[in-house]
Amino acid sequence: MGNGMSEEERRDKEKRDKEEFVRQICNGPDLRVNKTIKMFTSLDSSDHLRQHYEKRKEEAGSRAEDWIKSLMEKLGDLTPAPELAGLGAPAIAVLIDMDSSGPPEESTKEALRRVFAEEKASEVWDHIDECLKRCMMHIDNTEELGPDIRRIEVQLSAAITKLKNSMVRGGYVTPEALKAWVNGAAFHIQMLIHLVRLGGTQSCDPVERLLSAYLRDLDLLFKKHRELIRGKCRYREITDGEPGFITQDEYFVTEDSEWYYITSAFDWSKYSELYYDHRYGRQRCDIQQHFTQVNENLQELVHQRGSFNIN
Repeated sequence: MGNGMSEEERRDKEKRDKEEFVRQICNGPDLRVNKTIKMFTSLDSSDHLRQHYEKRKEEAGSRAEDWIKSLMEKLGDLTPAPELAGLGAPAIAVLIDMDSSGPPEESTKEALRRVFAEEKASEVWDHIDECLKRCMMHIDNTEELGPDIRRIEVQLSAAITKLKNSMVRGGYVTPEALKAWVNGAAFHIQMLIHLVRLGGTQSCDPVERLLSAYLRDLDLLFKKHRELIRGKCRYREITDGEPGFITQDEYFVTEDSEWYYITSAFDWSKYSELYYDHRYGRQRCDIQQHFTQVNENLQELVHQRGSFNIN
């Protein structure tokens, strides 16, 4: 070969160059399903709720007794029931936070609200917020809660579709908007599961169809996001030195104007693929896995009974 390297040596160098480049890449903005949604709508939601309660009780310190009394007045005497699972758990977590002395920025509601801080996602958050309020209001009244969730679910579905269209058609695939869509979709799925759990929907078919649709939308949105990020990344060459000692350094410039040193061992477009896959592609896999796991655990989730005791 013209450069004096064997094919094996060339492959080894390319592998080292790739590894060195990936080591430089910092973590991208978190696009995944928020841990608050994952914890409080999982099969272990009651355990997470208990841990949340114990943490808030410890933070209450000397005023714990008054805080517990106030919480009992709001929640009454709850026994294990389907309505305490699924959306019931985050609703109770919000109630627990209301009278606690924990930092406001760590509250369940604030953690969720921050996910939908993107202006175009405000409508999505409004419907999620209303759903949580209704769950708190009718925590032990299925007859009242079911119709409320059904009404809000239709509104939320329309808001999520509107957000998706703004990204697909308007090219507005920012990390904030994409994260809001992912979490709005995750919450919407849980609303349909809760309707089945409460007996408002007789079959899991609507949930399965929605999961399939959102997985397809996820592929489309990440394809658009990849195109956007690749369009913003640039190749830069810097020439330095004096006559006879000229050096040329090559750099990969990211969408955030971060500069990463690269070699010319392989085509620049491969660096672009490496960059996106490392920074965003792995998150896409995590999101896909979350939706897939929900589908795999669907029957268990539907028949789940939540529990919560104040002590």
